Amino acid sequence: MKRPATVAVLVLAGAAGLAGQGPKPSATQPSTQPSTQPSTQPSTQPVAAAQAQAQTQEPTPAPAAEVARAEALLRLHAERSQRAKVLVADYVQRRTTELLKEPLVSKGRFLFRREPAVVVFFAAEPRPSVVRLAERVYEVHRPQKKQIERFHLDGPELARSLFAAVGGDSAPLLRDFVVVGVADVPAGADGKPPGTVQVQLAPRTPAVAARVRSLDLTLQAADGLLREVAYRDHSGDRVAIELNGIELDPKTAPAAELVVEPGTAVLEHRPKPAGS
Repeated sequence: MKRPATVAVLVLAGAAGLAGQGPKPSATQPSTQPSTQPSTQPSTQPVAAAQAQAQTQEPTPAPAAEVARAEALLRLHAERSQRAKVLVADYVQRRTTELLKEPLVSKGRFLFRREPAVVVFFAAEPRPSVVRLAERVYEVHRPQKKQIERFHLDGPELARSLFAAVGGDSAPLLRDFVVVGVADVPAGADGKPPGTVQVQLAPRTPAVAARVRSLDLTLQAADGLLREVAYRDHSGDRVAIELNGIELDPKTAPAAELVVEPGTAVLEHRPKPAGS
C-alpha cells in the first residue's frame, strides 16, 4: 500500500497563475515573492516532445483488493456527483514547487459546471482574480489590472482529467488512469476529517502523462464525498485543491463566464508549433 502524498489538496497550476497566484519563479532566478500564477498550467511544450518525455509503459496497478476498493469509492463519488449540473464550494489551493520552500496558497470560491464543462476559481487571497479553465482555453482575469491572459492549450487531457475527477465521472478516469494505490489518510492530516481515503492514479498513455504525471482523489470512505483533488503537472509541481462546503446544484451560483470591464486588455498565448 502506498503512503498518502505529503501534499494532499487539489491545485490547478498555470503559466499565468491559478487562483490569485503569480508568475512562477525560474530555476536561475528563484523568487521570494508569492506567485500570482494560476494552478492549471497550460503547456506550451509541443505535444510530440512532451509525449517523447512521458512514460512509454503503462504503470503497474495496485493489488486487486486495492483496485476493487478504489473502484467502489469512485462509484460512491459518482452516485453523489454525476447527476449534478453545477458544483460550488470553498477552496484552498496549495501548489508545491522545488523552487520555493513553502507551498503557494490561495483561497476563494470554486465552481464546476458540467455542460459545457468548465471550472472557475474566484480567488480572494492573496489577491483578487478569476481563473477559468475550459477544455481548450485557460483564462486568468485580474480585475484590478484590467487584464485577461488567455492561454490556448495544446491538448485537452489536463482539463478532461480535472472535470472527470470533480464531476465523479469514473469511467473516463479508469479509462485514462491506472489505480496504483489506495491509502487511508490519518485523521487531522492537513486538516482532514477522520475516515478519508486517497485514491492514487497514474496515467495509462504518454498523451495523458505528458500533462498529468499523477492524479489523486481524497474521498470520504462512508459516502464518497470529494474532499480534494491533487495532481502533479508536466513540470513536476504538485497542485492540490481542497474543497469544503460543497453544494450540488445550488439555487444561486456564480457565473461560469468571465465578467469583463470595458477597457480590459486581453493577452493571447498560443502553443509553439511543433519543431519550433
